[in-house]
Amino acid sequence: MMRSLVHLLATLAFFLWLPFPAAAITDDEVQVDYRNGVYFARLSIRVAVPPAVALAVLTDFDHMTNFMPGLTHSQILDHHGNIYRILQRGKARFGPFIHSYESERRIELVDSTRILSRSLAGSARRQESEMRVQAFENGTRLDYRLELEPEVWLPSSLASNFMQHELAEQFNALGVEMLRRK
Repeated sequence: MMRSLVHLLATLAFFLWLPFPAAAITDDEVQVDYRNGVYFARLSIRVAVPPAVALAVLTDFDHMTNFMPGLTHSQILDHHGNIYRILQRGKARFGPFIHSYESERRIELVDSTRILSRSLAGSARRQESEMRVQAFENGTRLDYRLELEPEVWLPSSLASNFMQHELAEQFNALGVEMLRRK
């Protein structure tokens, strides 16, 4: 608890110090919709780093446990050219709720501007995402969309808030790591 509070305060201080926003994203800036058992999420964030740095962080699967909150295992199972097969495990926390997850995904880097991800196995029935990476003013803009069909049902209002929180936390951590590597 104390470690996460210290991490949160350090992250907030870091974002407040930056002249160009690493654009700390809030839960409310993550759009989540629920339709027919599927969650659709969207977000955009700007980070003051070149696109190459952003891509290096986004595809550093073997070291993600060092900078992604809740991620306990991340491993490249297979890698050929621009296609990866990865395995990740972790625990997502939201208030008193903890959700353990496992995900084996196929990830494809397309023209250094898009990252496509599709679940192959794990704790979601179906998961697909697309990350667009583009140069923007003095940095990079990341546009992310996610479709997730969970294995177990949760009330949509609770699950939507949980997803908003998790995605904001993950993208803020990614932004911090990108700036650290700049």
